[in-house]
Amino acid sequence: MDTIQQPRSKIGAFDKLRKASEFTIAGVEDSIPLRVLVQIFVFISIGAMDSVAGSGNSAWAIPLSAIAGVWAWYARRKRNVIVKLFIAIAMIAMLVVFLRDLVRNADETRLLLARLLIQLQVLHSFDLPRRKDLGYSIVIGLILMALAATLSQTMVFALWLIAFLLLGIPILLLDHRSRLGVPTKSFQPEKMGISLLPLSGLLAIVLVLGLTIFAFLPRLPGFQLRNFPVSVNLSVERDVPRGDILTRQQQNQQQSGNGTSPNGTGGTGNNNDLETLPPLFAPEIDTVSGSQQSKQRQPELVMRVRSQAELFWRVMAYDEFTGKGWRISRNDPTQIRTVRRNPFNYEFFVAQQPHASIGIKKPLQPIASQDVVQTYTITSPNFPNLVPAASVPKQVFFPSEELDIDPEGMIRGPGPLPEDLTYTVISNVVARNVQQLRQLPNEYPSSVRNYYLQVPANLSPNVRNQALSLVANAKAKDGKPIALDNPYDVVVQIAQSVKQNYEIKPLKFDESKGDLVSQFIEQGGGEESHFVSTMAVMLRSLGIPTRYVVGFAPGKFNPFTGLYEVQNIDTQSLVEVYFPVYGWIAFDPIPNRPLFPPSLENNRTFGVMQTFWSWIAQFLPSSVTSFFAALFESIGNFLGGVMNWLIDMGWIGFAFGLAIAFGIGIGGWALWQLAIWWWQRQRLQKMPIPQRTYQQMLQWLSEQGKPKSSCQTPQEYLTSLSDRVSEKQADAIAKITQIYQDWRYGDRAIGYNLATELKMLLKQLKAKM
Repeated sequence: MDTIQQPRSKIGAFDKLRKASEFTIAGVEDSIPLRVLVQIFVFISIGAMDSVAGSGNSAWAIPLSAIAGVWAWYARRKRNVIVKLFIAIAMIAMLVVFLRDLVRNADETRLLLARLLIQLQVLHSFDLPRRKDLGYSIVIGLILMALAATLSQTMVFALWLIAFLLLGIPILLLDHRSRLGVPTKSFQPEKMGISLLPLSGLLAIVLVLGLTIFAFLPRLPGFQLRNFPVSVNLSVERDVPRGDILTRQQQNQQQSGNGTSPNGTGGTGNNNDLETLPPLFAPEIDTVSGSQQSKQRQPELVMRVRSQAELFWRVMAYDEFTGKGWRISRNDPTQIRTVRRNPFNYEFFVAQQPHASIGIKKPLQPIASQDVVQTYTITSPNFPNLVPAASVPKQVFFPSEELDIDPEGMIRGPGPLPEDLTYTVISNVVARNVQQLRQLPNEYPSSVRNYYLQVPANLSPNVRNQALSLVANAKAKDGKPIALDNPYDVVVQIAQSVKQNYEIKPLKFDESKGDLVSQFIEQGGGEESHFVSTMAVMLRSLGIPTRYVVGFAPGKFNPFTGLYEVQNIDTQSLVEVYFPVYGWIAFDPIPNRPLFPPSLENNRTFGVMQTFWSWIAQFLPSSVTSFFAALFESIGNFLGGVMNWLIDMGWIGFAFGLAIAFGIGIGGWALWQLAIWWWQRQRLQKMPIPQRTYQQMLQWLSEQGKPKSSCQTPQEYLTSLSDRVSEKQADAIAKITQIYQDWRYGDRAIGYNLATELKMLLKQLKAKM
């Protein structure tokens, strides 16, 4: 007995070991197509990340991950304890390196996270036995694509996204087949359970639905977390003296001294690339010759801006009129303020002096303002050390140890801004309140009067006389003369009059005949920048402080990236007028441009739809566009009024708003169901009687919980109902089905008796048994 029992015990132990082995390999994923597509899925996400971030992870990550995937396939049924141990140790090491770089600010945090994920994915690729392990790879791919989307600034990312989507849909289908236990071992579409036509339709639906959601998605104010994008890997070191401005001539000399041209080749420094930026950014500018040079400049993208509002990106301000142009009178290094960044991050606090309130007799209401966050990415290789920012900057996140602030509040970097540099500015933008501005007096502190009322000693008296004439000829909308009793209305009148009374044309400047503004008035017009100088000097002659400001227009808004694309030809000059308490307010006197530059009123919450409507509106008659503009404005005012009313009611308004939203939702659902019912009814009415009766029968049976599958023939469906309906109902269903088949496939004529019979059979089917 003992000799017999021992083999049995051995056999029992072997069976247990075999069953345990079968249990450990029960979840192994054997589908080669699923594994290959998941690997390519991750490769696309790595490539997209490298494309938008300019990194080189693809060169090593994709080949190594492919090798790891092949290894994982052959080792999928093994325990691989040693391999898993090394993978765990390597992952811990990668995490330590990531935390070290994160503390040291070695690179942009999103790039650090992407690098860590790619490293983890490569290590993870060596151990992919189960479907859930492939799912982890898919999640890493999704996160990498999300990071790439936050870094993308061009439409190139759309190509990666489409490829990502093209591969994602088959992966979902193969994953579903794997969950059902259906094996997929071939790449042939029919073997994979994939039909190209339905797959193409599904892809089209996803694209259309995604683009529709993207278009209607509101662009709400973001940046609530104070950790803003900064190119910490492109630190700007001190390269110019304190407060100096790196002009194009200085760039030319530096390039010549180094023996290289801007594009990296040898040259004399006279490369045309240096001409991509205008000559406006210098301590002193000559607007007579500068305008002619600007017309010969080739368009080139200089920066991209992500902003919560469409604004003027201010660069420099000038306070002294030279007769031919403008200069900065306080540009001595002792007059430049240097600020250092926060030791814990890249944040600079740009303290601005409060504006005086001299002569204000009665208190004003609080001035409305809003913090606007802008993120700039420099794309030009020849950008000076000037830092564009919307008015009025209060915080700057910039990759350098210090920044210079001139007396005009403009920001200068310690060196030229390199290509691909990213920095962020928070500006406190003041909203215009016309009623408040009209209450401000014409009284200014000495710090303003000493610098912003200066005019040349030889300025022609004709300039002031012309300004007085424009003010005296002010008229209301009805054509009646009006007396202007406040500086704000005077400024608006001068700006509008300069727009209307002078034309854009070449100016024949003769230095012997006096200053630029006098000759502009005599000749009846001039270049665009001459309009700005004329308005500024006219207002100064009337005792209103002004300054000449240069910068960039908002640029072209790209609704797909959410960025303003600014070119070198977008440089503009404006007039800024000083008002007590408010500070500097910008005006644009150039014809064919708005009087007020873009400000907080230019809301981009629904920027995609606004851009799309602007494109459509150019093809429509003005009467049609005016009607729709008034309609949209009325709808916006109504919705805004309702929201303000609910907010004023507090918690009661919140509850009432929820009730309104619930009612709108229920009403919308009811209308949708009504529309579906009406559409089905209309569709049935157009059908022949046999087909209509058959469809009504199917609809009623579906409502009773007995739907017909699309893969069933009428006879197969009839057979499946034999034990689920009563005898009379089964008889009615059989007769309706037979009449329908005879009509559809046997050309049975439709007569009055047939129609009556079908109605009776349908009534018999629906009768309660």
